[in-house]
Amino acid sequence: MAVRTLSPGAALLLLCTAQLMVLLDTSIVHVALPSIQREFCAAPGRLQWVATAYTLFYGGFLLVGGRLGDRFGRRGTLAAGVWLFTMASAAAGFAPGVGPLIAARALQGLGAALVSPMVFVFVTALHPEGSSRNRVMGILSSMSAVGVISGLILGGMLTEGLGWRSVFFATVPVGLSIAAMLPRLPEDRAGERRPLDLPGAAAATLGIGCLVLALAEGGAWRGTSWIGGLLAAAVLLLMLFAGIERSSANPLLPPGLLARSSFAGACLAAFLFGSVIGLSIFLLTLCMQQSMGFDPMRAAAAFLPQELTVVVMANLVGRLVTRFGTRAVLLAGAAAFALGALRLSHLAAENAWSAYILPGTILIGIGIGCVLVASSVTMTSGLAREDQGAAAGLWNVAPQIGASVNTAILAAAADAFSRGRLLAAPQSAEALAGYRSAFTALLAWTVLISLGVWLLLRRSDAEARRLPAESAARDGKGG
Repeated sequence: MAVRTLSPGAALLLLCTAQLMVLLDTSIVHVALPSIQREFCAAPGRLQWVATAYTLFYGGFLLVGGRLGDRFGRRGTLAAGVWLFTMASAAAGFAPGVGPLIAARALQGLGAALVSPMVFVFVTALHPEGSSRNRVMGILSSMSAVGVISGLILGGMLTEGLGWRSVFFATVPVGLSIAAMLPRLPEDRAGERRPLDLPGAAAATLGIGCLVLALAEGGAWRGTSWIGGLLAAAVLLLMLFAGIERSSANPLLPPGLLARSSFAGACLAAFLFGSVIGLSIFLLTLCMQQSMGFDPMRAAAAFLPQELTVVVMANLVGRLVTRFGTRAVLLAGAAAFALGALRLSHLAAENAWSAYILPGTILIGIGIGCVLVASSVTMTSGLAREDQGAAAGLWNVAPQIGASVNTAILAAAADAFSRGRLLAAPQSAEALAGYRSAFTALLAWTVLISLGVWLLLRRSDAEARRLPAESAARDGKGG
C-alpha cells in the first residue's frame, strides 16, 4: 500500500515541530539542574556538563550532519537524527546517575545536529526561491527563535509539577510522532555517493568543539591555562581543517562557499543573532533573579513579550523580504538589535522591567524576526542541491559560536565593571553599573558586526550586477 505524501502545509508543520523539539532542549534542562544536583549530589563542575554536553555535540557536529544529508539523502538523515534524539531523551529520563545523564545529553546533541540542517534543506527543496520560500522561512524562523525561551518556561513547569525526569520524557512522544510521519515526506534522492571527507570532518568537529567548550565553560574550569589551551587547540584544528579542505578531492565544505559574499553575510548575521540573544538572556535572567528578586518561573515569563514579538515579526518579515529585499530587512533587524541594547544600557533600579527590560527585549524581538528570516533566505539562495546541507550546517553553527563568544567576553566585562560585585552584591549600584556597561559594549559590538554584514551584502550586490555584464561582454565577443 502506497504511503500518502504530506501536503506542503503539513510537511512544514512536521519540520517546524522537529526544529522546535531540538531547540527546546538547548534550555529546557537549565531550570531542572538544581533538582538533578539534589538527587545525585553532583559537584557543580560536573553538573554543568548536563547542559554543556548537549551544546558541545550539537554545535560540534552540525557541519558534519549537514554534509551527511547531502551525501545520503535528507529524509534518511533526518530520520536517523530524530530517532537518535528520541532514544537519547528516554535514556536521559531513566538515567541512574549523572554520568549516564551526561552521556545521554551528548547523544541528544548529536541527534539534534543531524535534524537542524535537514529541516532547513527540506524546506528549501519544498519551496522554490521567491515569496513562497520567504513566507515559510518566516514561519520556521519563528519556531527556531521561540525554542530557547519556551524551553525555560516549559522546563520550570515540568520540574515543579512532575520532577526533573519529565523534562526529558516530554520529548519522547513528540519524537516518536515525528518519526512515524517522516515516511510521508516527499521522496528525496541521495547526493552523489562520493567518499565523506573523514579527516576534514574530524578536524572541523574537534575544532568547533574546542572553541564552543572554551567559550561556554572555560570560566568554570581550573584556570586560564585550560581556556588558552582549548582556544589554541581550536585555532590549530580549524587551520588544519582549512588545509585539508584545500587538498581534498571531496571537501566537507563546498569550494568557494564562504567566498560568496551573500552567504558570508548570512552567516555573519546569524553570528550577530546568537551574540545578542545569548548575552541578553544570560544577563537579564541573572539581573531579574539576583537583583530584582524574581523566581525562575517569573524571570522566564518576563521574556514572553519578546517571544510573541518574534512570532508576529517572523511571519510578517517574509513579505517584507519579498518587497524590499534581504539586505534592507537584515539592516533593519540589526538596527532594532542596536536600539534594544541602547535601551538596556540605561537600565535603572526603578521600574527596571517596565521601563527598560520590556522595551529593550521587544526591540530585540523585532531584530530576531528580521535577522533570522532574512539571513535564512539569503543562506539558501542560489545553492546547488548537493551543497545545501553543508551550507545549512555552517549557518546553524554561527549562532552557537556567536552566543558563546559574546557571553564569555561581555559577561566577564560586566563582572569587571561591577568590581566583582555582580553576584557578591547583586542589588548594589556597582552591580547595576556592570549590567549597563555590558549592554553598552553589546551596542558597540552590534554596530561593528552590522557594518561587516552591510559591507558583505553590498559587495554581493556588486557581484550580482557584474556577472551579467561580464557574461554579455563574452557573448558580444563571441558574436
